Amino acid sequence: MNNLALATLGLTAMLALAGCVEETGSMAPAGAPEGFRTTFDASVSDAAVSACQRAMAAEIGAPVQIVGSEFSQANSAVFFRVASNGAPWRCLVSNDGRGPEVMFMGSEGSA
Repeated sequence: MNNLALATLGLTAMLALAGCVEETGSMAPAGAPEGFRTTFDASVSDAAVSACQRAMAAEIGAPVQIVGSEFSQANSAVFFRVASNGAPWRCLVSNDGRGPEVMFMGSEGSA
């Protein structure tokens, strides 16, 4: 086999394998809702995180755990898991901590 044939065969194999990778675009673990993040963005301010913690405490009467955050120029998002079942919640808040809004991100009736 000559070099051109080997190169063509190698390129064909690489292209075939490239199609085997599935990219979902989500950083969430399996079973988490679309858009749920479990990584922390260092650009999210302490004021935003604190405001979301207070809003979650007012909304939820159970232990919460911060599991991720995402920065945006418009609003930052802070992601929580609640209680022992790990129910997913998100808080949208301005970067200076104003106007936190919490939202349940799971499915109300799923088992």
